[in-house]
Amino acid sequence: MKTSRGYAAWLAVSGFICVAITIFAASAYVSLDMDQARPALRGSLHYGLLVAHIFTGTVAVLAGVSQFWPGLRARHPRVHRVMGRVYFAAVLPSSLLGLVCAQLSLYGLATSGPLTVLSALWFVSAVFGLRTARQRKFGEHRIWMIRGFALTSAAVTGRLWGLLLGALMPEGDGLLIFATANWLSFVVNLLVAEWWIQSRGYTRTLPSAALRPSISSRSAQSSASVA
Repeated sequence: MKTSRGYAAWLAVSGFICVAITIFAASAYVSLDMDQARPALRGSLHYGLLVAHIFTGTVAVLAGVSQFWPGLRARHPRVHRVMGRVYFAAVLPSSLLGLVCAQLSLYGLATSGPLTVLSALWFVSAVFGLRTARQRKFGEHRIWMIRGFALTSAAVTGRLWGLLLGALMPEGDGLLIFATANWLSFVVNLLVAEWWIQSRGYTRTLPSAALRPSISSRSAQSSASVA
């Protein structure tokens, strides 16, 4: 499929935004100074887990962006495979660390809830993405990669939603805005991803077994109803 200039430009702009916001967010933790941490912490162990989660998540974003660049797989398949391995090597630990950090949150269920669901879905998407790649089911692999990166980029969209909601409700409750932004960060991303998968026809050539409702789809629908 030939890539249009508009599509390539959209990928370039969105990829740049993802990378820029991710690097900016991670920069607060480069110095390893607990006082620079954005959320309230339980102690040094909590901070260490958070830093590990953030830096592995940063690697996941950077590697994930490269996987969607037009022509990389066709022209440089070895680079595509290497970056894919880097992506999975980052997502799997980062998602598990995200689960732990969510349980350690000092802000209660309002924030730990969406972060727990997000981390669980992120882990599941990575497992299915890795498994379908190893089974050489590349059609299914592409779909799981789209879903997976929609969850990976929640770290970016969550900040954008937080800024938007804060601007719309300057006097609003900060915890409510933060929790709402966390839900929107991945629920909306998953809805857009599923629309993209269907609109591009990625499911048309898959075996019927691959079209059965997946864990991710059912969980996403459940998450949307909670939000």
